[in-house]
Amino acid sequence: MRSFLLATIGIVLASPTALADGLSLAGSLWQCTRASDRSQFVITFYPGGGVGGGELENGEASPYIFDASQTKSGEWPGKWEQTGQQFTWSFPDQSIRIEGSLSGFGQANTRLTGTETSSGERSAITCTALFKLPKIGDGLVIPKNNHFIDLDQDDGELKVPAGISLQAPGGR
Repeated sequence: MRSFLLATIGIVLASPTALADGLSLAGSLWQCTRASDRSQFVITFYPGGGVGGGELENGEASPYIFDASQTKSGEWPGKWEQTGQQFTWSFPDQSIRIEGSLSGFGQANTRLTGTETSSGERSAITCTALFKLPKIGDGLVIPKNNHFIDLDQDDGELKVPAGISLQAPGGR
C-alpha cells in the first residue's frame, strides 16, 4: 500500500524546478531545515491551495495530521498563497506558518527560504526541491493543544476524525 501511495504522490507532484520556471509552487514538494536546531521537515503545496507536510527523522517522514471534519473529501487543510517569488504556507491545525521566497528559478539549486512560525517560536528555514516523498514512517505529528487528544487522559484517544496530510488527494 505504501508503494502505491508513494507512486501516486510522485505522479501528482510535478518537478519543483519545472514549476519554478513558471513561477508556480502548485504541486511541488520541499525538504526544509530549521536554522534554530537543524531539524528537518517536508512541505508540499497541493494544487488547489491546500498544504501538507511532516517532520523528517532518520530518512522517514512523520506526517502532520489535521481535523478531517473541517475539510471535504479530496480537499487539503490549510492554504498557500503565492505572489511572484513570495509565498505563504499555513497549516492552522499544526499552528505552523511559513513566509518566504523562491529563488533560483529554472536552476538545479532552486530554493525556498523564509521564516517558520510554530506555536509562537520563529526559525529561519531553507528548503530544497524533492522529486519524491521520503519513506512514510509509522509516526504521526499530533499537536499538543487538546484539540485532537485530551493530554490529561492516558488513553490517547482522538477527539476528532484525523486526516494525514502526506498522501495523494482522494486517498483519505
